[in-house]
Order: sequence, then C-alpha cells, then structure tokens
Amino acid sequence: MRLIAVVLLLLLSAAPAQAASGTYIRVGHFSMDQARVEVSLDGTKLGSFDYAALDDYRRVAPGEHVVEFRTADPNAPLLRSVLVQAGEGKAYTVVDLASSMKVLEDDVSLPVNGQARLRVINGGDAEMDLVRAGAFIHRTVQANSSTGYVVLLPDDDPLQVLPRGKDSTQLDVTIEPGAVYSVLVSARRIELRTDAKGAEVVPGGGQETGFGGMAGGWDWLSALVIALVVGIAMYSVRGRMFRFG
Repeated sequence: MRLIAVVLLLLLSAAPAQAASGTYIRVGHFSMDQARVEVSLDGTKLGSFDYAALDDYRRVAPGEHVVEFRTADPNAPLLRSVLVQAGEGKAYTVVDLASSMKVLEDDVSLPVNGQARLRVINGGDAEMDLVRAGAFIHRTVQANSSTGYVVLLPDDDPLQVLPRGKDSTQLDVTIEPGAVYSVLVSARRIELRTDAKGAEVVPGGGQETGFGGMAGGWDWLSALVIALVVGIAMYSVRGRMFRFG
C-alpha cells in the first residue's frame, strides 16, 4: 500500500496545474473585400468562412502558428496571412479587418468581484458607440477596429449599438458575473459572443486539435501510471485473498 501511495503522489505531481487551462486560437473573417475565404491553420484547412463568421476556439500548443486566408479559387495565390506567437495559457482571436490581419489577445481570465468584461470588434463600415441603460460602454469605435476590454456589472439591460448614419441595433442579452464577451459588429449582423465563463471554463467551447503537437503533454504518462496503480492494487488484493482464504 505504501508503494501505491508513492505512485499516486507521482501521478499528482505529473498533472498540469489547473491555472494552465490551455492555449487557444479562433479565426474570424471581417474584411468586406471578400465575401468568402478559405482558411487554414498551420497548413490544415479549417474550411470556408463567409464574411462576419467567427469560428470556435481551437486548442493548440504554445508557440508559433500560421493563419492563412485564400480565395475560393484553389489555384489563387495566398490572400493574406499572419504569424501568431501563442503563449502558454493564452487565448487569441485572429481576424482580418479592412484587408489586414490582426491578432487580438483575449483576456479570458476571471473578472474580479463578480463583474464581467466586454470589448467590441467592429468589422462594419461605420464608427459606432455601445450603450447600456443610457451610459456609454465603448464610445467612438472606429470602423475596422477593435477595442480593449472594459469591466462592467452584470445586468440584463439591453445593449444598444449606435452606428453613425445607420439604424441602431438592440441586443437583448444578459451579462453574467464572471463572464467575458465580445460584441461582433459587421455589415451583415451584430451579435454578442461569449468568450469565457468563470476561471476554469474553456473559452468558447474550445476544440482539441493536433496543431503544433500534443497540447496536453502528459496524457500518456497518466494512463501508464493509472494502469500501474490498478495492477498493484489487484495484486495486493489477490495476495490477501490467498492469505485469508
């Protein structure tokens, strides 16, 4: 039994810390010069992205990753690309705005004191304001730009998107405590995307992928140690049965 305890201690020490929740990348197409693009991450095709599309987060290994956009013509040259320097435990949104690729670092950490965090990605063609209950959350957000995050109190008051020279849009949403959001503005639609909920929640329902190697890093070791623990336990129980049988 002492040996089992030692092996269990080794297993716990091999497990990654909960604070390192993984590294994530998601991709969006918000440049109006192309109605549709073909997207790849590290040479692996992610599919066709229509204008105003934002993919879910994909788990990757920390390090360098390349996002490439091409037109629908398979023989067409590379349209645009960007290199992402992904840090351990970080999340990133890669978008094209006005034909330019941008890498946004997403602050998906837990907002303090039960508050929430919100930013705007404006892929539309007009400057805009974001208002809640008569108060500005983001003001004078330029077309084809993104804002930093602001901290705000949870509430179910609607959000008002006020683009210059255009009709306003009301988002009937509930801002929850401990959540992180992005308001996505485009000429096609306006929506609120939940980036994260709580300190331990994977942002956006992140998907495991093989990009850049094994993201977990210790799965094979834990499986081996667990099998060893089970084998030792069974051997110990069998020995006791023979002694007392």
